[in-house]
Amino acid sequence: MQRLERRLQALQAQNPRTPKYRLLRDALIELIVDGALAEGTRLPTEQAMAEALPLSLGTIQKALRELVQSGELVRHRRRGTFVAAGDHRHEISTPAFSFLRPDGDRVRMVFIRLLKRRRLTGRGAWTGVLGPCDDGYVQIVRQDRIDGAFDAYSNIILRGDIAAPLMTLPAEALEHESVLPLLQDRIPLAELQAENRLSRYRIPQSIGPHVGAAAGDTGLRLDIRYSLRSIAPDRPFAWMTMVMPPHDYQVVTRTRPDEA
Repeated sequence: MQRLERRLQALQAQNPRTPKYRLLRDALIELIVDGALAEGTRLPTEQAMAEALPLSLGTIQKALRELVQSGELVRHRRRGTFVAAGDHRHEISTPAFSFLRPDGDRVRMVFIRLLKRRRLTGRGAWTGVLGPCDDGYVQIVRQDRIDGAFDAYSNIILRGDIAAPLMTLPAEALEHESVLPLLQDRIPLAELQAENRLSRYRIPQSIGPHVGAAAGDTGLRLDIRYSLRSIAPDRPFAWMTMVMPPHDYQVVTRTRPDEA
């Protein structure tokens, strides 16, 4: 419990605006990934955690509920809550970009939370970027927890003639992998190319709560347009924007997934 409390305090110092249940969630994930909480380990009861940590019982229950839903923990009736089996590293494939920690190490832990998934049938800014599409478009909106350090807000819009299968996938699939690898049976990933634009961005009120920032704060916006270089190099089929609060990580972009 002392190790969990220290990890929780460190995360809270780094991210004072992040809700406490997310800090506890991330602290537990880090301990699981580091091996401090091994597969099959029984967690203390919720009441015991509330007595030992500076958190309310409701906060603890919310964090544990998210971890059960995402598969990190498993509950057994009358026995308690345990660390689930499997790979908990949350290393996802991001073909056009990656993050480096301040010490230069590559970030491998990304915790994805699906906020919205829907079909778009009308016209919008996406029409000008992706072109007309009789099958409409698919929109995926996520909150991405990067390395336990900060949250990013990702809005991904894809042409419906390519991305329709995303609408029938279970939410868990969209929370354990980035979008394009889930479509590898429909698009040749080796043919991907990306146009990347990274710029300063004034965070709007609608996004601020998702990234732990106040409306009007200056953050970063990463704009990525994916196309297939041997098929339609001038017509993107996917458009992703990621809004981030100020942070001291490096964002490394690539025009092709096979670039170093």
